[in-house]
Amino acid sequence: MEIRDLKIFLSVAENSSISKAANELHYVQSNVTARIKYLEAQLSAVLFYRKSKGVELTASGHVLLDYARRIICLAKEANDAVSDQGEPQGKLTIGTMETTAAVRLPTMLAAYHRLYPHVELNLVTGPSAESISRLIRFEVDGALVAGEVNQPFLVAEKAFDEELVLVTPSHIKEIAQLTDFKVLVFRAGCSYRAQLEHWLRVSGKLSYQIMEFGSIEGILGCIAAGMGVSFLPRSVVEKINMPMDYLLHTVPEEYSHMTTWFVRRRNEGYSKAMDAFSEMFPA
Repeated sequence: MEIRDLKIFLSVAENSSISKAANELHYVQSNVTARIKYLEAQLSAVLFYRKSKGVELTASGHVLLDYARRIICLAKEANDAVSDQGEPQGKLTIGTMETTAAVRLPTMLAAYHRLYPHVELNLVTGPSAESISRLIRFEVDGALVAGEVNQPFLVAEKAFDEELVLVTPSHIKEIAQLTDFKVLVFRAGCSYRAQLEHWLRVSGKLSYQIMEFGSIEGILGCIAAGMGVSFLPRSVVEKINMPMDYLLHTVPEEYSHMTTWFVRRRNEGYSKAMDAFSEMFPA
């Protein structure tokens, strides 16, 4: 098997389409089809079911998918280990929460780029659970996540400590006023959302509806308009440049503390770019 063929296979699998993979890789479609057939012949296994629209992995394809990701990652690691003799360089992809990207990272990323201009740094935003999944699937090199990290094959170091506050419309002066309200949150997998729902259950406030959003600005804008409440880091709410038509309420300490962790795969050789990135966090 050649690394090139595994990269083609991975692109087809992730796009569920030969034509989309060809566009992504800048190959002609017939070349992608030929390389997949060649790989199937080498392995004596069918890797994809051909459908009227796109393709779908077979059982053998799913087995190869995990190996392909690991092999491609190891090849990149080997290349980095050999060529990474001078200053940090190369590509570095980091998964992060929307709130962290919006408030905590801009200053840090500017400093990182100033110090290491030859590193191609990319951010992929999403809930913590999604970032962990991307890390496990070798789609990102590291991830900034909130909450507990229990997987034995990952290692986590503290990046930031956050104080979570209940954010309500300005007419809600006391938490006791909350009855039959809407909870404005990021999609499932968000640690702040899980913490808020846990606190509401313990507090006996069960009469609420959930509305999912994709951005912190959307959540705060709708809170200011009186639509509902949310649990967010104080640092985020206080730094977002929006009209302050909402109030921040402290909650019991056991629900207000949340640590943001920088997570990497255990037992993996880290590039200089990765080590330099991890050194940017406060001690």
